[in-house]
Amino acid sequence: MRNPGRRTRLAAAALTLATALLSACAAEAEAPSESLPTTSAPATTTAALPVVGPPDFPVPPEARTQDAAGAEAFLRYWIDLLNRQRAIPAGQPLRDLGPDCDECRRIANNYDEAAAAGNRYVGGEVTITAVAQPALNGAVTQYSFSARREPVTLVDSSGNVLEAQPDAAPQLSSGLYLEWDEGTRSWRVTSFQLG
Repeated sequence: MRNPGRRTRLAAAALTLATALLSACAAEAEAPSESLPTTSAPATTTAALPVVGPPDFPVPPEARTQDAAGAEAFLRYWIDLLNRQRAIPAGQPLRDLGPDCDECRRIANNYDEAAAAGNRYVGGEVTITAVAQPALNGAVTQYSFSARREPVTLVDSSGNVLEAQPDAAPQLSSGLYLEWDEGTRSWRVTSFQLG
């Protein structure tokens, strides 16, 4: 037969232990940690920067500095954005970042026309293979770079081929002109050439 007095003592001991543990946790939560500083210096952060580019694919912080490193990071972001927008297809982000760039608007229009017709691009990814030192002059930067374009096909909603460039283009001599926009603290494309 079980001992009811023993069960009561065990339950009381368990309750006392649980109460002690909870009290200790609460006391620790209320007490400030001695290892954490009580004051902090203001940190330089990109949180104050306005979003530039698509909200779900914004220009990254490293591409938002007015120097050679920022301009090259923007160049790489731009190529990633071209690839992303071609796959959707949607052109507005290209227009937003290159409002005065004729080639940017032409590509954006092609993407939008494909989408409006229910067509899509298959392939065509562009990768940068080499980047020359930029010509940086204050708020203006010029990049020469080499790129590779994979085979690309424009297909309709049934998968029928409408246009195709079946061969890869391994060495496209390319260029990108950028201008710093102080209002958005970001680069803008003023001219673009792929190949």
